[in-house]
Amino acid sequence: MYQLDLTNLKTKEVKTLTQTSVSGKQLITALKLNNAVYEDDVESTMALVTFVANLFGVTADDILDGIQAHELMEKLYEVYYQVLGYSEKKKQKLIQYMKDGEMEPVLD
Repeated sequence: MYQLDLTNLKTKEVKTLTQTSVSGKQLITALKLNNAVYEDDVESTMALVTFVANLFGVTADDILDGIQAHELMEKLYEVYYQVLGYSEKKKQKLIQYMKDGEMEPVLD
């Protein structure tokens, strides 16, 4: 099962979105995201936000408003890697690699 928590920042109420299955069409969309070339980080992030929003039947604004900035990429990639069929161990390694990569310029 696919799951994503969205938080209403005003009320602090957490809404858990669930999706029991992913269609082949959604998998193809995920694979296309993996091979797409984007002009900048904003465009690639919005493509991922839109993919996850469509998967759960909500809007991109619902995702952007419901996940704090410091958690956004990790939560999106957790869902994305699950759709691609990655094991939990591989998913966590890739997410950690992503986090470490984001910190690299700061540490140099």
